[in-house]
Amino acid sequence: MNLTLSEPLTVGVDKEARRYAKIFAAEQATPQKGKRVCLNTLAVCAVATYLRWLSIKTALERGDCWHPGLRAMFDVADLVLPEVGKLECRPVLPGEDTLELPPEVRDNRIGYVAVRFGEQLDSVELLGLVSARSVNETSESIPLSELEPLDNLIDSFHFHQKAIGLRQWFDGLFQQDWQPIEALLVPATNFRRLDISDAEKVVQTSVTRGKFINWELDRGEQAVILVVKVDQASVEEVEVRLRLYPFGDVDKLPPGLVITVLDESGTPCMEAETKENEDWLQLEFTCQPWEIFNVRMSWQDKTVTEQFFV
Repeated sequence: MNLTLSEPLTVGVDKEARRYAKIFAAEQATPQKGKRVCLNTLAVCAVATYLRWLSIKTALERGDCWHPGLRAMFDVADLVLPEVGKLECRPVLPGEDTLELPPEVRDNRIGYVAVRFGEQLDSVELLGLVSARSVNETSESIPLSELEPLDNLIDSFHFHQKAIGLRQWFDGLFQQDWQPIEALLVPATNFRRLDISDAEKVVQTSVTRGKFINWELDRGEQAVILVVKVDQASVEEVEVRLRLYPFGDVDKLPPGLVITVLDESGTPCMEAETKENEDWLQLEFTCQPWEIFNVRMSWQDKTVTEQFFV
């Protein structure tokens, strides 16, 4: 069945979703807040149903809107797509012609789905999508006339599934291959060379993760570890540090290993190459929100490329 449509899509809201919405609404301090939580819950459940039709995994219980304290404090309707990011599902009431974006949802989202409610709560219309790249800290509302077709959500999902969203790391959202440093670097002497304090690992304005990079050569395998550290320098800037470390029984990187940072168009921006007896290789730079870059690692005739976005 082809479910990628450019027109609004009607999605039923089942009894289980309405039950959760009623429970969550009853927890709130005022009727107004209760109504908002109810609509947010139903919107998230409806979008989850649509994504389930498309065989896209979701994790309702991991969203802020499913957390009692967070939904009481904030106006959130986030749906977690494991290893991909958060999709915001914003209710649109009858007569409204804009999609309202509270301050707490204008960051760390992969997109925004407009969910139109009618007089009854047993079904909704999914109107379309707002790309996260179209939203910044001052975006209070988006005219419904500017919504992208709903089928763009599929393209957005595939991009975010492939690329690594660095700012999502601050929310604890990681793709499976990206592991804590402790899980990758052994023995302990390798870990000490990272110079990462315990305090840094728990402060979520600075996050470090690593991934095995493996070259399969005719004479065997050669593996290194790519370590990426991101610091939230400001609202408009993220500092990125890339390091390559040896892995396994060897304590030095192979000479001639090249790491290159390329911009979204594929133009090289900076590069570093190992010489003899080097035990790590590093590049540092800053990025703006939604900047896309690629990291290319080359050794002999083998190349591995990772794509990132901020």
